[in-house]
This record gives sequence, C-alpha cells and structure tokens, in this order.
Amino acid sequence: MDINAKIHFLLNRMPELSIKSIDKISRSWDHDVIIINQSYVFRFPKKEHGLQRLLTESMLLSKLHENNLSIHVPHYELFYKEKRLVCSMHKKIDGEPLEKLEHLNSAEAAVQLGAFLTTLHNLNSEKLMQHGLKTIHTQRYWEEFYAEITSKISPFLRSSEQKEVKIIFDRFLSNGQKHMHPIVPIHGDLTGANILYHPARKNISGIIDFTDAQISDPAFDFAGLYWEHGPQFTREVLEHYHVSLPKEELFQRVSAFYGLQPVFHEWLHAANEKSDPNFEKGLDKLLRLQFLQ
Repeated sequence: MDINAKIHFLLNRMPELSIKSIDKISRSWDHDVIIINQSYVFRFPKKEHGLQRLLTESMLLSKLHENNLSIHVPHYELFYKEKRLVCSMHKKIDGEPLEKLEHLNSAEAAVQLGAFLTTLHNLNSEKLMQHGLKTIHTQRYWEEFYAEITSKISPFLRSSEQKEVKIIFDRFLSNGQKHMHPIVPIHGDLTGANILYHPARKNISGIIDFTDAQISDPAFDFAGLYWEHGPQFTREVLEHYHVSLPKEELFQRVSAFYGLQPVFHEWLHAANEKSDPNFEKGLDKLLRLQFLQ
C-alpha cells in the first residue's frame, strides 16, 4: 500500500478528517509512520508478522493505561479492512525525541523513568503472555546474534578489536544469564528516539514505540540509557526503580553487556542496508563506556 492508498484508506475510516498536513516518518525499521495535522499518528506494519505484534502492543498499552503514569504512552485505536488489521492510530504526544540530557532536569527525568519502568516491569507477565507477548531475547537469540556479528562485522575489525568483542559476548553467553533472574514485561527499545521530552517543561512527556516489547530480562530496558547517557544517569534511574530485584546485579548485566550491545545492532543494520557502519566511532564509544565502568 503506497502513501496515496494509505491516505485513501484513512479518509474512508475517518471521513470527518480534514487533512492540512502530512508527515511521513521513514526512520522506523518496522512500520511506515504517517502523522496527519501534527495530531494523529498512524503506524502501518511493514511485514505480516507486524500485524500480530501490533495487537499485542495495543493490549500491553491498555494495561499500562490502567496505572497512574506521569509519562504519557500511546492509546491505540486499531483500524481494520474486511476484518484484517491494517494500522493503528493514536493522538500525537507532545514532545521531541530525547537526544541529550542537557535538554532536561536530569534528576526529575531519573524519577520519571524509574517510576515508569517500575510500573511496566510489575505488570502481570503471565496474563500478557496469554495475550501474545513473547520472549525474544533467549539464549539462542544472543548466540545467533553473535554468529551474525562474527560473520558480517568481525572481518572488518582488527584482531585486537575482534578479541574485545569476543570477550564481551563470551562473558555474557557463558554466564547462563537466562537462569539468573526473573523475566518481566519490558519495552525492548528504550532509546532517545522513543523517549519524548517537553522543551518548555524540560521533563519527559512520553514513551512511544512498543514494537519490541516482550517478556525478558528487566536489565535490558536500561541498555539505551546506559549507551546514550552513561553509567551515572543509569544508576540515578535505578535509585527510583522499585522492584524486588538485586539492583547491583541488574546494573552489572547492563554495564557488562546490555548497555554495550547497541553498537552491534547499529553495525548490523548498517551492514544489512549497505551503508557505512562507522566502526571507528562505535569502537571509541564502546571503549569509553567500558572505561567508565
């Protein structure tokens, strides 16, 4: 369905809609995203399996809305064509993607994120699994991920850099992580692209894009915070994170692996898209974060 067909479909579903502006967002890996009148966000899954995930995502968001969150999350309306799901719609949340903590009152942001993750991670895993939320980050997932890194990325690294990457993965995979902690509902992609801040209020206004939500290690939801904002801010968020889990063990999983692995995803995505992986920049940041540990 091209952009014109999508707009035609939406006008049939919302005949009262008077279109004044259309913005097409191309950065999403999983969806075609259209924003109409800077007010309504429509997400069209790019692949068939994305339709089921959209249903599951909608259900998870409805559970989050049952709680008193200080951060807004989308409230989906699902649009169908002849009983087949086509897209979701939600009102646009005011805010800009978070790029730097300088935009915020970081102490307040840590409180907000800690409270949000507390609520999300305390949702009932069993009920969510009954509605289709799955575990994606299994031991096998990470083993296959490392195999792909070895195949597509390692040939472009120096031997010393290959050794460093190997140490990171070996340390994680050999520890049998899946048996050492409970698994909970997680966002799965809590990065600056999906954290919105309000420029005037200088606080976090929303969390979006729950496409990668799953039942997994809660430490994974701190990966983006660690990669983008470092260990100090990650620890600040953990101070306001209230679950019955040993926080230091959680932080160690973040600092030893989860908070480092975003660079490997970036490299793989670049390699698959045949664009420049920028190894030097990624390696520089990887080494800097390990030094800060």
